[in-house]
Amino acid sequence: MPNPSLTQRIKDLPERFARIMDDPSATMLMERADRSKGRLQSLLPLDGVEESALEQYDRDWLARYVYNSNAIEGSTLSLEDTELVMEGEFIPADSPARYIFAARGVADGMEYVKRYVKERHPLDITVIRRLHEVTALDVQPVLRGEFRPYGYMARIRGTSVKTADPLEIWEDLEALLDAAGMEAAHPIIKASAFHAMFENIHPFADGNGRTGRQILNMMLMQEGYRPIAIKHDAGRTYAEHLEQWQVHDNPMPLLETIVDCVDHEQSAVADLVSNIRNGADMASRAVTLPEPDPSVQPTECQTDGTHFELD
Repeated sequence: MPNPSLTQRIKDLPERFARIMDDPSATMLMERADRSKGRLQSLLPLDGVEESALEQYDRDWLARYVYNSNAIEGSTLSLEDTELVMEGEFIPADSPARYIFAARGVADGMEYVKRYVKERHPLDITVIRRLHEVTALDVQPVLRGEFRPYGYMARIRGTSVKTADPLEIWEDLEALLDAAGMEAAHPIIKASAFHAMFENIHPFADGNGRTGRQILNMMLMQEGYRPIAIKHDAGRTYAEHLEQWQVHDNPMPLLETIVDCVDHEQSAVADLVSNIRNGADMASRAVTLPEPDPSVQPTECQTDGTHFELD
């Protein structure tokens, strides 16, 4: 059945953005995210040691992201099993095959997100369908990358959210893309709104949550923010915060959730780099070079008056 209220909410997003931007609570949230972003950017460029540490952090983050995104949707794979799947290793035989495919799909989908961001590829319907196709590997091949067919109604369990009619999906997504692309609102507000409305539309037969979080991260990364990993144990609260925006026109709970995650990731990376630099600085200050004693002949660990100690 048609869902005119959803279509109207999407069309009203530019006006809604303006009201959110006028809300002091929303302004404070955006300022917090931008402060941690600015702190991280102030530490650039990174040296070789710092880049290596960041690469390891990114690998760990991807495992956390894949694990949590799938766990929100019911996967029983542990974090350790998820890491094994990502490494191409054998995992316990009692793990359902669909969860293994789902883990591989989210990891592959994030690689596409990174590539799209690097190439400055705009978010469009083709990208959305492609991200679903590579992310939802546990979904039947005929349904991957394809919108819900006519007559296929979707229901979001445990909520009062009414999804889009299959005949309205394409038009609603185009309107949503237009609103997110044209309005000069804060990027996190636009990304959060897009995420809420995308999940409300529920364009695919399955895999909407995982695909929606890929798109959310793509929109954040396009604006220079770190990608986020919403924890699976916040899944019920996360769903309620989505519903607050989708049904009750209350954006603040979802904005708080997303800003908390953005701030956490950016602060964690900034702390990582800062700790490396502080450690190196303390080590350099701790080194004192004794005056060479002319009566002592240099040994293998003494040259040019500099003393080295081996552990």
